[in-house]
Formats: sequence, structure tokens, C-alpha cells
Amino acid sequence: MQKHDTNKVFTPTSPAQLTFVNREGFNTRLVTALNTPGKQIVIYGHTGSGKTTVILNKLKQTYTYEITTRCMEGMTFEQLVLDAFDQLSPYYVEAISSDTTSEISTGIKSIYAGIQAQVTAKQTTKVGKNEQRILPPQLTAQNLSNFIGEIKACWVLEDFHKLEKGERSKLSQVMKVFMDQAVNYPELKIIAIGAVDTARYVVQYDHEMKNRVSEIEVPLMIEDEVKQILTKGEECLNIEFDDNVRLSIVKFSNGIAAVCHALAMNCCMAKGIYQTVENKVVIDSDDLNKALEAYVEESSDSLKSVFDKAFKVAKTTKYDNYRLIIAALTKYPQEGVVKGAILQDMQKDYPDYPSTNLSHCLGKLQSSERGAVVRFDSSSNLYSFAEPIYRVFALAYLENTKGESLEQMTFDDAITNDVIKDLTKELKSHLDDLLTKLSP
Repeated sequence: MQKHDTNKVFTPTSPAQLTFVNREGFNTRLVTALNTPGKQIVIYGHTGSGKTTVILNKLKQTYTYEITTRCMEGMTFEQLVLDAFDQLSPYYVEAISSDTTSEISTGIKSIYAGIQAQVTAKQTTKVGKNEQRILPPQLTAQNLSNFIGEIKACWVLEDFHKLEKGERSKLSQVMKVFMDQAVNYPELKIIAIGAVDTARYVVQYDHEMKNRVSEIEVPLMIEDEVKQILTKGEECLNIEFDDNVRLSIVKFSNGIAAVCHALAMNCCMAKGIYQTVENKVVIDSDDLNKALEAYVEESSDSLKSVFDKAFKVAKTTKYDNYRLIIAALTKYPQEGVVKGAILQDMQKDYPDYPSTNLSHCLGKLQSSERGAVVRFDSSSNLYSFAEPIYRVFALAYLENTKGESLEQMTFDDAITNDVIKDLTKELKSHLDDLLTKLSP
């Protein structure tokens, strides 16, 4: 029996490999786009939906090499280009593979060497107290596309949505150059990975690109796909989740792969399983209780951050929109509610509350700007909390901030240690109620 480490099987913070689920719903579109010369790709979806896992596993089947740049807030277009240029060094300078370097034309190698000399010579310039590297004039989009194209690679941009509007605009022009270079380098493409609605950032800047960019949404997982993660994990570790535990994890995950991985790993840790076991071990309800407790403790700081974003008040308005919407959502089951019912509930206290406010703010609550605390299921038209734990935290927050000014109180103030201690009990109660409803 092949042994695997538990943290390599269940991977809440990194792309899954051993438990990768091939999602046929959009797999064909992705493969087609990867194999279409000149077609640039934008992968978008909710946080934790498995965007990076999907693309990295597919790239292994298509490319030998990829250049990956992780976008961060405040990053400039010039920094992105320099990052990609730096990652090309092993292919052009260090010659890690004679097979690879022999395929690169002498002219391209010479241009790369000349630009690298300039980068090294100029190095940095002072910007206030900070130092910023200078982008040489010769390091153009055209040259970068040549460098990447010569090694038959693609350029992957993670968290594309974090770039400022002006930087995204510049990058959309680089995509256009990469498209045109498909005549010389059929494999060449940029793959931008970002949050929901990222695709419009590319197309809105250059309408010529509309039919040359493949916009592929990675939806939240359906329940059968979440179950497949657990099944693959069972096979790797020689364990078995009992039926109630399996159903609880699936329901609690709410379509988010990262949550499923976190709970499954915590269950294994609670059972003392750190790698594949010789004799099959059953994961039971006691293990799930410990897993939930660990999940709450591990998540408390990040969840406080999520709700600080969700409730932040930029300026005083007639309605405290985000608090009102989240308060309304807590009145409905975790499975979700249609927008009309939310509006109806809010208008009981605020008869003139406009539906346009609700539509706008529900959209914002699905974005990283507002903590992505809400999800929308297009198949059922239901809005719900992105994770069940969000609903519990929201209830605790609202209970502890009655009559308080949000401008003066943060989520950290509202969620005390005593409240956090009660969360595991409330989450377990939530799951017990859910399982009772689902029982025959």
C-alpha cells in the first residue's frame, strides 16, 4: 500500500493533487481554450472554489513550463513584467536543461542577455523611502512574449483582480500582443486567475479582445464533487468517514473545496492520522466535533477580518445597507433565500428601502472587497452565506452590537472569547438540525 501524508491528501491552503476532482461541467471549455492558438484565458470564481487547483492540474497536461506571477495589491504593471522576466533566467542564463536552451534562438538569447545587463546595471531607483526596480525600455510586451514563447510556456497571473484599474488596463494590452504572437508561438498565452467578474476587467478595456479571450467561470462545487474529495482522501489514507460525518462536511462546505479540505484534515488530526494507516480507521462524530472546534479556533482571526470588511462604513448613508442585508440573511436557513424575500424582510422596518440598494450591495458582498461573505447560486437563484460558519459569526456579531455605533466598534470588539467558545456548539447544533431535516 502506497503511503501518503495527510497534509498532502487534504490541502486547504494549497492546490489539491491527490484529491483533485476533474469537474466535467467546464473541463471541455478549458481544454479547448488551452489548445486554441492565440486564445487568452481568464479563470474566475469565488474564493476557495478551486480556480488555482483546476488550472495547475490542467497545465501539467498541456505545458512543460509555466511562468507564474502572484499579483498583490499595489503591484504595478512594471513589477509584473520584471517578475516574469526574472523567472525566465533559468532558461536563458543558468541553462538548467540543454534540451530547452538548444531550442531557443541565438538572437532571442542575445536580446535577453542585453536586457538582463540593463536590469542589473540600473537595479533600483529611490521612490520616497522605498526602492523600486526600473523597467528597461527594451523590455517590451513584444520581447517578453518572445522570451516566453521560445520556451513554449504560458504566463499565469494569480489574483488578477487585486491589480488597480490602470494596471489592468496596461495588462490587457499585453494580452493583445500575446494574441498576435500566436502566429509564431501557438502555445503562447496569458492565463489570468481572479475573483468573480474578473473577466470584464479585460474585455472592457479593448473590445477587439472580446472574441479572443475565453472567460471561464469555476463554479462552487456541487455536493457530489465535494463527496469525491472525501472519497479520494479515504482511498489515499485508508480511512472511512461515517455517513453523518460525510454529509455534515459536505453540507458545511457549501460548495467551497477549501472548507472541505480543512474539515477533513482536522478530522484526521483529531483521530491521530498523519499518514496512510495499515488498518482502516473510521472517522466518527466525536472526531467531527473536534474538527469543528479546531476550525473555529484557526479561523477566528480571519473571520473577524472578513466581517470587518463586510461591515465597514466608508461614509454615512441613509441606510446601514450591509448590516441590514446580513441581518436579514441570518433569518433564513443556510441553504439561502431569493432576493425578493430579503427585500420584503427589510421593508418591514424600512418601507422605502430601494431594491437597487439591495442588488448593488448583494453584489459587493460577494466580492473580496467585502470579504466575499455571501454567495449566489445561479441555478436556484438563492443568496446565502458563503460558509455556514459565517452565518453563526454574523448572528454572534449582531447580538453583541445591538445599539452600538459601527463607526466605533469593530468585529474584534464584538466577538469576545466567550462568544468564540460557544461557536463550536452552535455550529454542531446547526449541523444536527440539518441532518435531522435530511433524514428519511
